[in-house]
Amino acid sequence: MRQKDPLWQTVDSKTAGSEDKTSEQNRRREPSLNNQMEQLTDKELQIAHWIEKMPDLEPPSNLLTSVMQSIQPKKLPLTQRVVLWAKSPKSFTFTPMKLAPVLMVLIGIFVVSGYWVFRQKDWGLYSNQAESHIPVVFNLSIPEAQAVAVVGTFNGWQPRGYEMQFNREKKIWSLTVRLPEGRYEYAFLVDGQRVLPDPEASLYQDDGFGNENSVMILRTKNEKTT
Repeated sequence: MRQKDPLWQTVDSKTAGSEDKTSEQNRRREPSLNNQMEQLTDKELQIAHWIEKMPDLEPPSNLLTSVMQSIQPKKLPLTQRVVLWAKSPKSFTFTPMKLAPVLMVLIGIFVVSGYWVFRQKDWGLYSNQAESHIPVVFNLSIPEAQAVAVVGTFNGWQPRGYEMQFNREKKIWSLTVRLPEGRYEYAFLVDGQRVLPDPEASLYQDDGFGNENSVMILRTKNEKTT
């Protein structure tokens, strides 16, 4: 039988020594593990047994997303966000191209507002004037006419809008107009051709063309009806 070389004998002795130390350490640990197992209750042992038998499961694919969403900061209420925005320093840069739309909107608002205010004033003025105007009733008995209108200094001698209505029962043409107090000349335009003065007028005025116009003078206290 071949004898080992001194070098191999040295290696074997070291290996045997290390194995002896490992066995000694395991023997020392076994009592401590046994003591720990003995200290566990039956319920804890059962739980440990269940845990040992539990299979290794892979985490769900959306686990990371769920975790990140759960740790995201909560959205602050609108009032707090406005306060924080107002307190934070800001810098603004304006250019003519950026300001143009804003200026157009402001000009539009200004124009619409001004128009609305002036219309309100005009309407109020018109209402006040209408309340202070005097109602004047024009009558003309000429049943054979096809159309009759009142023209005068109060409407620029234009018949449009001052057409009279024919009353078939009374057989007269009639129109009511509200006018402010003052002196007016007027006449009746019959069938768009003939100009006739009011036969019931108290005053007449030469029109400078050989014809006469009727004259009425209105006062606030004494309403004039022709």
